[in-house]
Amino acid sequence: MISINRLASAGLAAACLFVAACGDDDGPSMTTDTGPRDTGGGDTGADAGPRDGGGGGDFDLADPTATLDLRVVPGGMLTVEIEAENAGTADWTAGSVTLVYGGDPSFAEGDLALGADTASGARGTFSGTLRAPMQPGRFVLSWQAEADGEAFGPMIDAAVEVTCSDGVFCNGVERFAGGACVEGSDPCDDGQACTTDRCDEASGRCSRTLGADCASCRMDCEPECTGRSCGPDGCGGTCGDCAADSSCALGPGMCRPVSQPGTCANPLPLLPMGTTLVGRHLVAGDTSSDAIHQLVPNCNDTSTAVELVYTFTTTERLGLDVRSIGYDTVLFLRTDCTDDTTPAATVSCSDDSSPPGDYGSRLAVALDPGTYFLVVDGFDDTQLGPFVLDLRFVADGCVPACDGRYCGGDDGCGGDCGTCEDGLSCVDGRCVMDPCVPACDGRECGDDGCGGECGTCSGGELCVPATGTCDSFPECDHDRPTCTPACGDDAFCGTDCACHPVAGAMPDLVIDATRLHDEVIFEDLMVAPDSCAIVEECVGGTGMRRLLRFSVEAVNQGTATLFVPPPPERPDLFQYSACHEHFHYQGFARYELVDSTGAVVLTGRKQAYCMEDTQQVLPGPDVGCVKVYSCDEQGIQAGWSDLYGNALDCQWLDVTGLPAGDYILRVEVNPGRAFEELSFENNIAEVPVAIE
Repeated sequence: MISINRLASAGLAAACLFVAACGDDDGPSMTTDTGPRDTGGGDTGADAGPRDGGGGGDFDLADPTATLDLRVVPGGMLTVEIEAENAGTADWTAGSVTLVYGGDPSFAEGDLALGADTASGARGTFSGTLRAPMQPGRFVLSWQAEADGEAFGPMIDAAVEVTCSDGVFCNGVERFAGGACVEGSDPCDDGQACTTDRCDEASGRCSRTLGADCASCRMDCEPECTGRSCGPDGCGGTCGDCAADSSCALGPGMCRPVSQPGTCANPLPLLPMGTTLVGRHLVAGDTSSDAIHQLVPNCNDTSTAVELVYTFTTTERLGLDVRSIGYDTVLFLRTDCTDDTTPAATVSCSDDSSPPGDYGSRLAVALDPGTYFLVVDGFDDTQLGPFVLDLRFVADGCVPACDGRYCGGDDGCGGDCGTCEDGLSCVDGRCVMDPCVPACDGRECGDDGCGGECGTCSGGELCVPATGTCDSFPECDHDRPTCTPACGDDAFCGTDCACHPVAGAMPDLVIDATRLHDEVIFEDLMVAPDSCAIVEECVGGTGMRRLLRFSVEAVNQGTATLFVPPPPERPDLFQYSACHEHFHYQGFARYELVDSTGAVVLTGRKQAYCMEDTQQVLPGPDVGCVKVYSCDEQGIQAGWSDLYGNALDCQWLDVTGLPAGDYILRVEVNPGRAFEELSFENNIAEVPVAIE
């Protein structure tokens, strides 16, 4: 399948054309839909239906197809040709049957004339030109067929973008500044003389090779290795290496033997000898002292965190519910401790779950008799410290069903989902103060601390959670942005409604298509009514669901940080996840499944991300050496990526009930263009998937 980006860069004439509302999409498309458009009543945009031709038959139109460029320069002329079937009994006569323009009024001279008389059942061709506005942006064009001034048939819509871009990435991104189109510079040039920068037009990707004496990251800090013989130096380097029979304990920065307690060679007993597994147990540990890094979690293959390894053996079939609490943990269970690559060796892996929330992890699995290795790991090398494992083993392989519930309820195995500490009571699966006194003094909105709200905002205002006050925030039409005051001659108005220097550094998001392709898996998941997947609308229903899981790694290949203000300052940009207990940036990504005809058959609900630095993916002396951004202060540095692994909640499409066949998985980052980038035309990745 040829992607839109490839078509655009090849300069082909194509269009978003269909009878259904094209404006519901966020960009040009090749999709065709011949169904009528329902606008909820009224004349404008409604299907006028067939019209009685008064003795000469009735007028109707079907199966429209259109040809027009995906883009037009500001103030330029756009040629449009629409072919449609004469579905009525009356013949079409040139001059009396016309497609009358009724789309965005910014476009002028939009009526399309019928080229020749068209008999009933034949196809006729309408053509004409429209003058584009000087305002860059994405627009929807619409036409209504009329015969002697009376409307018939459905509305015909097409999407087009008014832009200075010529669709070629590697020659630079053209901008509209000072009332005219301005040429762009090399999009992959990092401005460093010691690097060789390459641009791949087909993928819109940049790559970089370091020359001699060229630093792989920005050396703008003093290494801190006092009292440390190994581990990170805080500047992208290390304080030293360990011998082959040892590894670095990141906490103290000292080399420790790979055979020490808590490793695969010498795992810690999960429970004291003689302890019966069935029941609930609490196990405390600490990875900040002597824990070392040897293993890579299957659900987070970028982690270089230290880990502790526990082991246990069961002679009977058991169910296990285990939760890790303390820091941003990754929890996984294996039958072969050191096997990082064989899928069957890992029974289960979790990177964030609810419960326990707050970046903790949870495994809920059925276990056959055998020996297992339970590993407590971290999201990255900054995540280590004290933790608690909350374990529950259940007889006969029964797995507690507690997704989304922290306490109370029926877990389906003769127990509940947990108890609350003294002074707390379980309300709707959450522990709250008992008695709970709403904390609303001085707050007009937001959480009252007891599961309720202190009030709601009105008049278009939003609640600022940090202060409990209602406030208004600047509105921006990201499709057709305007800047006030107007930008100068050397700046352009970005989709964020802010002025940006034409030659200034910009972030540029692309998707790692290789990871997307390689990390597609299918899973069956039992979904309870109070599951987080239901709360966050990530599945189409309860019960057993068939999920298409995949990993998305968003790479910032630009030369500037993608930075967003914190949630307390701009709550309008974020969505609070009660399940995960932190804020997600709204609309960061869109997931779609496309069938063999090009039609979108499924759209995912996982659109909000916690943007953070996961790993450095591009080298260069101006790329940061260490992680800066996290879920608490969100952003992605230039040269770094943000990885959402396929084990995370809602990192999937619910394909339950879809027919077997070949499909295309399409992922787009920044689909609503809420933040300005160097280019939006390289934001989509597509990979084939087969549903059996």
